[in-house]
Amino acid sequence: MRKRVLAVAAAGALTVATAVPALALENEFHGLFRVFGTISNYNDGGSGALLPDQISDGNGKDPKTKSFVEQRARLMYIAKANDDLKLVTHFEIDSRWGDNSYTTSRNMGGAVGADTTNLETKNVYLDFNIPSTPLNFKVGIQPITDSYKGIFINADAAAVIATARLGDGSILAGFSRLDDADTFTIGSAASRSATTPGKATRDLYLLDGKYNITKDLKVGASYYVLTADQNSTNLNFTMHTLGVNGEYKFNPVTVDGFLLYQIGRTDGADKYDFGGWAANLTAKAKLGPGTLKASFLYASGEQNSDNEDSSYVGVTNETSKANGKHSFYESDMMIMFRNKWNVTGDRAIVYNVKNVIGGFVGYNAPITSKLFANANVGFVAADKNNDNYGATTSGDAKHDSQYLGTELNAEVGYKVYDNLTASLQGAYVFLGDYFKRTAANGQDPRDPYETRIMLNYAF
Repeated sequence: MRKRVLAVAAAGALTVATAVPALALENEFHGLFRVFGTISNYNDGGSGALLPDQISDGNGKDPKTKSFVEQRARLMYIAKANDDLKLVTHFEIDSRWGDNSYTTSRNMGGAVGADTTNLETKNVYLDFNIPSTPLNFKVGIQPITDSYKGIFINADAAAVIATARLGDGSILAGFSRLDDADTFTIGSAASRSATTPGKATRDLYLLDGKYNITKDLKVGASYYVLTADQNSTNLNFTMHTLGVNGEYKFNPVTVDGFLLYQIGRTDGADKYDFGGWAANLTAKAKLGPGTLKASFLYASGEQNSDNEDSSYVGVTNETSKANGKHSFYESDMMIMFRNKWNVTGDRAIVYNVKNVIGGFVGYNAPITSKLFANANVGFVAADKNNDNYGATTSGDAKHDSQYLGTELNAEVGYKVYDNLTASLQGAYVFLGDYFKRTAANGQDPRDPYETRIMLNYAF
């Protein structure tokens, strides 16, 4: 009997011992749920550049007003072993009400019946520190955002990122494989199917440094290398992007900005040199109950040279063709530039940040502890007078003007709870002469507008 009791006790102790690591694991859940209804004469629920025909029916009549409802859920689960080791996972479910059901496609499942396999994996990566060192590693599919407000890259990608914090500064080094083998859309099907993993790739190398000179003055510098090697196509190049950035606070004003310059050369049949550049300057100041912000952005355009591409180039998605994997959300535009609240209806006149000069002014004000409002105006022009924003009716003829348009937008919101916000948004663009006669049959496109009512829950 004594031996049996000892055996049971030993088995129980072993069970408890093996369960300790599982019991010690911390589980964190975060996420958001966003739903909004849209009324617009241009937004069709798709993504990409806004083309003139989308705001004109070609017969001089106003295009049909569109109305739809979109929703997005993001779910994040973090398995935390301790303060130095955790696994981060992030998932997304998007749909437009009435879109489809009983299917296996992303951004679907809003039609009657629902029951759609549409869970998207945004991030799966390991986040850990190296003991007794200042090094942190993130390995896996993760969010990557540059030090330039996202105008070079702001996307999810498979990568390894190492960060070291050294006193008042930090250094980041990383590698990301953006595309591999037959994910390229450029080139013939035969050339793409003939590739094997590691033989036709697009890779990104990152090096970032930041230093706090004082508590009010911060500076940084970066070196990004984007390489592409696609068999028998023009998508063969090495592009170097060099940048500097800084921020300075002198009450009540904070000024920040950056400068980026790109060099490199293509290795395909049509050889040309890269020579694009971009710059930004932003000032924020406390004014009355709210904050006033003024921002300037420049991204160079193409000079139509045979051996030089002077356009600034951000990272794009070659798997889904021209979808930009960079942005300039700081503009706070809803139509001229991509908007941070967009779900599947992600249309913009300047979808990829290039060939653009923009000035933006905005004011954000808390009216009460729960009620807030903001308003923005943007003035946007093309750097070079070419066909980046819509074809002309006379081939390569230049547009009447380089001015793209002026956007006015505003938002009024109310915090129902600390985590739940309801808001009403509206935007209107007065198109510039750049777009004259660019719609079908030589018609002038209509000025685009959009109104949205939104509920946003974050936890």
